[in-house]
Amino acid sequence: MPDIDHGAIPSAQENLQPVPNRGPVTMPLIERQGQVSALNDVLRGGLSGSGQLALIQGPAGIGKTRLLEETQRLAHDLDAEVLSASGGELEQGHPLGLVLRLLEHRISKASEDELPILFRGQAGFVEGLLTGAWSESTTAVNDEFALMHSLYWLMVNLADRKPLVLLVDDLQWADEQSLRFFLYLAQRLQDLPVVLAATVRSGDPAAENDLLSRLMLQADLSLRLQELTVEGVRQFLQAALPTENQLAASLIEETWSATRGNLFLLREVASTLKTRQAGLRGEHVPVDTAPDKVARSVMLRISALGADAVALARAVSVLGTSTSLAVAAQVAGLSHDAAISAVDRLSAAQILSSDPELTFHHPLIRSAVYHKYSADERAAAHLVAARLLHSAGARQEDVALHLMRAAPAPEDWATTSLHAAARSAGQKGAPATAARFLRRALEFHKPEDAGDARLLVDLGMMEAAAGETEALTHLERALERLDDPAERALAMYALGQTLFRYGRSAEALTVFRRGADDFASYDRELSLRFEAGYIASAAYLFGRAREAFDRVTTLTSELAANDIGTLSPAERLLVLHLAVFRAMSEPGSAQHAALALRVLGDGLQLWRETSDGMALSHTVLALTWCGAPRAAVAVADKVLTDARLRGDSLIFAEISLARGLAMYARGRVDEAMADAQAAVIGMSRGWNSTVPAPQGLLAYCHLDRGEIDEAADVLKVAEKGLRDEQTRALNVWFYMGRGRLRLAQNDFPGAFDDFVQTGELLEANGYDNPGYMLLPWRSLAAYTAHKLGRTTDAQTLVDKDIDLAERFGLPSALGASIRYKALIAHPTPDIDLLQRSVMVLDTEDPSLLELATSLLELGAAQRRVGERVRCRNTLRRALDLAHQAGAHAIEKRAHEELLAAGARPRRPLIQGPNALTPSEQRIADLMAHGMTSRQIAEQLYLTLSTVEWHRRNIYRKLDVNSRQALKAALTGQPMDAEA
Repeated sequence: MPDIDHGAIPSAQENLQPVPNRGPVTMPLIERQGQVSALNDVLRGGLSGSGQLALIQGPAGIGKTRLLEETQRLAHDLDAEVLSASGGELEQGHPLGLVLRLLEHRISKASEDELPILFRGQAGFVEGLLTGAWSESTTAVNDEFALMHSLYWLMVNLADRKPLVLLVDDLQWADEQSLRFFLYLAQRLQDLPVVLAATVRSGDPAAENDLLSRLMLQADLSLRLQELTVEGVRQFLQAALPTENQLAASLIEETWSATRGNLFLLREVASTLKTRQAGLRGEHVPVDTAPDKVARSVMLRISALGADAVALARAVSVLGTSTSLAVAAQVAGLSHDAAISAVDRLSAAQILSSDPELTFHHPLIRSAVYHKYSADERAAAHLVAARLLHSAGARQEDVALHLMRAAPAPEDWATTSLHAAARSAGQKGAPATAARFLRRALEFHKPEDAGDARLLVDLGMMEAAAGETEALTHLERALERLDDPAERALAMYALGQTLFRYGRSAEALTVFRRGADDFASYDRELSLRFEAGYIASAAYLFGRAREAFDRVTTLTSELAANDIGTLSPAERLLVLHLAVFRAMSEPGSAQHAALALRVLGDGLQLWRETSDGMALSHTVLALTWCGAPRAAVAVADKVLTDARLRGDSLIFAEISLARGLAMYARGRVDEAMADAQAAVIGMSRGWNSTVPAPQGLLAYCHLDRGEIDEAADVLKVAEKGLRDEQTRALNVWFYMGRGRLRLAQNDFPGAFDDFVQTGELLEANGYDNPGYMLLPWRSLAAYTAHKLGRTTDAQTLVDKDIDLAERFGLPSALGASIRYKALIAHPTPDIDLLQRSVMVLDTEDPSLLELATSLLELGAAQRRVGERVRCRNTLRRALDLAHQAGAHAIEKRAHEELLAAGARPRRPLIQGPNALTPSEQRIADLMAHGMTSRQIAEQLYLTLSTVEWHRRNIYRKLDVNSRQALKAALTGQPMDAEA
């Protein structure tokens, strides 16, 4: 490469500007009138408020970009704001790069008054990313979903200002995160005045990916462009060669045969013919304009323009989608004047466009020029480009993209750029991309440098988040080289948390154990935090729970009795874990719950002080197991609110599951189902710490709602992802759910096996609390044993449950077990036991589900012995409670029993609070607390139209027409006069 002049280069954001306007269109649209009309209809419909997605597909050179330019013209005619960007073949490693190119120029033009409007609400999460204030000081992996959601609301805010058209050329070259966002947006376009129009090159390997295929399925309009006909070729040549009054028929036929109507190849023919200073008639079309000869044709034309033109074209091909003249000139080794002259010649030959940035007229030309380099020449050119961009102060990600293709050079600036790009990728929710940057950085790094350890730490964290297997290996290498204890602690703790959240408890345990040992003599508080992480991880490992229980008991032997106010944050974590283990294994549930609540406080301060979400979620579960689900819900609600504000959907999923289990323990099936669904959605974002518990809970709810097929579908999916040998204790949720399903299907042998397998796993871990699974597994096994004629086994199992429920002090588990004991009595259910079950369950805050079930069985037994009046009262109460619980299967049976008793039961409610669905109930509660529809949509990850649709249903069912009346209807209180 020539010597480089490190003169002034335009800085920072020049490589992420929007696609340049390629100048006035000189070629008419030929044989595309139908497509233009269809695109015009899409624009008119989409910009009126019902957003649309249009995809233009076809092979390279078919005219997709020209049609996108026409779409831009139509959009301007409709007074829409237009944002445009183009995918780049060399830029797919830039997380969210295409989306940023789409938005950054628009944001850079926003006034100081407009910025707060554009970034209001949930969109504020990405303000720093788009204004340059995004911090690169941490190695944390941001939640990709939170970024998608925030970018969506930025689009909403833009569209509130003016109808919006997004144009994306060469979508097949988009990076993965950008494709995820476009899919997220496409699924929510229907209530926005937004049109997304994009081109996709068919036949390109990059187009063969799942995300793009899923996006194509969302398209409202899909255009597949065809080559021009012979008549179209004639019109094209006539427009391209206007000096010719009459084109020879043979020339038209030969041109069509050589190009098959491909517009790019046609332009190459026209360019070649224009350079010949001879008449056209009788001339043959050059064979090197056929598709497999494009590179040769292009390079011949560029070579004819001089060495400076060749050098500049090669520089632009290396620099990517678009770049400045100053940067391209220095990569090419040209003076400013020489570069301007070369640009003029290349523009006249329709190789480059220069308005305002340098870009190729067509990606095929760029590809042809780029691949005329040898591999070594390309690597050297990328290194020169990276060095220049770094010197100019360009963003580290832009520098890093070139370094990924450059010849390795052990220079500090290169390592720094790659490391910073990795941090940025992690913050954009792309840990796999971050890991690739870091592995490349290690190739550029001098192994003896201390900074190598920091690279390894970050690489381990990114690999852990991406689910890659080398995380611990890299951490071990890093720890050998890290001398600073604070750095070691931060690296180890962050890695342990990451492994835990992604369901890799065994690896997390190893990291936390080492941290606790390494820092025991250095910093007691730090060591105890690692101990807490170790204990949390051990709870999910088969056969390790007892060991962890013994350890936490020893560590807290002098703490639990102390004044809680004197405990440090790490000590409080340990005492919480002690309460959790006691809740699972030891009688005295009320005392365990009281201890947990005293230590927890509001929970949020402890979370902020320790970053330990594991202890919080476990504490919510422990309160549920201890028979305090109302308190568990209160804690979970606080954490969920904070998680929404942080944009942390992984902890949101984990706490949603814990809240769902608490809601189920309260017998609130509909609300438990909504929380379980939120946790299942979190699984798609990588959260995996307690899977398959979400599917187990979801199956519970389907069965209580009488949805047998839906429960079967959930469990069928869950079975494919059962935990491995080390974490198989978590599979209890699958076996319990499947046991209940088999029971509903009268498969008593299968149900019995599942319930017993659940019990064996729990007992092996020492989890004796009969309320652990929210339902008494022994009692369910007893019921199926009874159906199989195994009366002795049935009595033994159910009596054991009753004994444990009494010792643990759990009314819900006790009442359910007594009910099952009554049902297995011979020859008919024992009415006295059923009455006792109802009495035990009928507490101040009962489980609606369990109480309704016991009332149903009692009422049915009373009817069968002829107590018709008494049974009607019992069954009516069962019907009401089942309806409140959302337990439609129980509600249906109660209705049938009432009919059999000669009563006329009411129809299911279609009005009033009890008629609301789980989603409607949640939205109604938020509305009653003063949240707007927009705020609800942002927090629940819904669209505005979905919230408004629910709002209308809520108002209709409650017969109200204002939020004031809504609040009164929900609470049963008179409307506030001040409101």
